[in-house]
Amino acid sequence: MMRAFLRLALLATVLGALAPACSHTPENPPTLDDDGDGVRNADDACPRAKGSAATKGCPPRDTDGDGVDDSTDKCPRHAGSASREGCPARDLDEDGVEDSRDACPRVFGAVERQGCPVEDLDRDGLEGPADKCPEDAGPASRDGCPEKDADQDGVPDADDDCPLDEGFPSLRGCPERDTDGDSVADHRDNCPRQSGAQDNQGCPLEQKQFVIIRQDRLELRERIIFEPGTATLQARSLPVLDNVARVLLVHPEFKTLLIESHTDNRGDADANRALSQARAEVVREYLVTQGVPADRLDARGYGPDRPVASNETSQGREANRRVELLLPAPSGKSSGTRKPGR
Repeated sequence: MMRAFLRLALLATVLGALAPACSHTPENPPTLDDDGDGVRNADDACPRAKGSAATKGCPPRDTDGDGVDDSTDKCPRHAGSASREGCPARDLDEDGVEDSRDACPRVFGAVERQGCPVEDLDRDGLEGPADKCPEDAGPASRDGCPEKDADQDGVPDADDDCPLDEGFPSLRGCPERDTDGDSVADHRDNCPRQSGAQDNQGCPLEQKQFVIIRQDRLELRERIIFEPGTATLQARSLPVLDNVARVLLVHPEFKTLLIESHTDNRGDADANRALSQARAEVVREYLVTQGVPADRLDARGYGPDRPVASNETSQGREANRRVELLLPAPSGKSSGTRKPGR
């Protein structure tokens, strides 16, 4: 027993000699920093989470997750940007334009208008002072105001020969009338002031009619014929043109008659165009001699360019050699959808 005791005593003496002397005292405890953030445990509010002295040893907090520490975030509970010290952009009207750049910060508007609303109630493309009729759509040429149409027939008053009576675009805004009471409406009647037969275009039977008034043309019951290869009218076509002239004179609403002359494809194309132009002008000149004002007549020759049938047959070529008399719609005027009875 004594030997064992002596060995332990000797070991304790050796170990004591090897151990360093402890310099810490209760008044001078050791400096402990478990999280290694440079803030000793005694002063570290978060001893197990690395922080900084500025935050008492705790990591920086970012409550709103905007990348700006709560310690410097002026709006710690609302995500913002560093350029605004952590505060979000203000957008009172929630139009996507922040108040600092919004010319109308309390009114929802468009980004391209600096946050102000589009002032185009009638959606005619004109806004604000530029639109003289802000609640009624109209063209820019009329300062946003619609064309007046007192009878609401789709024909603007400026173009309406009967602005207070609902009518048809094809009748320049006038309703159907039958002045002579022959059951042929005036706009289809070759003799609107003479009672006549329906199958003779409203004219007395002794007055043979070669012309049928259609909505877009004067249809001819007999062709206008020229001497072959020339612009000389054959005599048999003169009564047809006399009838055309009479119809135009009793229908002043037909402002323009377009005379179109066409040929087949035989021969030189340019020569045919020149021939067709000459023929159209001859028709025009003849109508002028019958009293039709020249400014109501337009002559055009198209040569072989607008065939209506095949040029491979004699019948087709004959159909292509023709004169057409068209009634073009007045430019810039409503074509409308309502059609009077035929």
